[in-house]
Amino acid sequence: MTHSSGAGTDAGSPFSRGLNKAIDSCILALAAIAGVIVLFLLLAVCFATLSRYLFREPFAFLIDYSSYSLLFIAFLGSPWLLQKRGHVSIDMVVDALPPGIKPFWRAVIDLLIACISVVVCCIGVSLTYTSFVNHVAVDDFLRTPKWVLMAPIPVSSFFLAVQSVRNMIGNFKADKAGREGGAA
Repeated sequence: MTHSSGAGTDAGSPFSRGLNKAIDSCILALAAIAGVIVLFLLLAVCFATLSRYLFREPFAFLIDYSSYSLLFIAFLGSPWLLQKRGHVSIDMVVDALPPGIKPFWRAVIDLLIACISVVVCCIGVSLTYTSFVNHVAVDDFLRTPKWVLMAPIPVSSFFLAVQSVRNMIGNFKADKAGREGGAA
């Protein structure tokens, strides 16, 4: 079962359609940023390897930023992946359940994802803000501010929570449409 946004962006009031479109745009922008970072990572690793042989001196900061980029790629791309339903899930277990129980368990899973994401978002906001206010820096080559590295965590968690709620709503709508279609 594949949904473009999980919430059925075609239905509802003009406000909800606009809100869903804005959320979809934000999630797509985060995924695009992750894609650009993947490209940067590819170029940085190639340049670091070449610089070691051509200049006899590797650029140490590229190694640090390459590892930081993995954090950004994972967190910024995850809401898009959830929207496309590309995450690892327990579909094998849910699909083995009787048809009448499946929507309930899919809703429970989406609700669980939303709750965990909200907790991670709140903690992430608190830790990112504390790092920003206290000027905490990572002990790396360029003394990177820690809040920069932590910022994608609450942003991603917020959109994961929103998307899991949208998925839950989409599941209920699909289940309701399926039951109404089966009754006709």
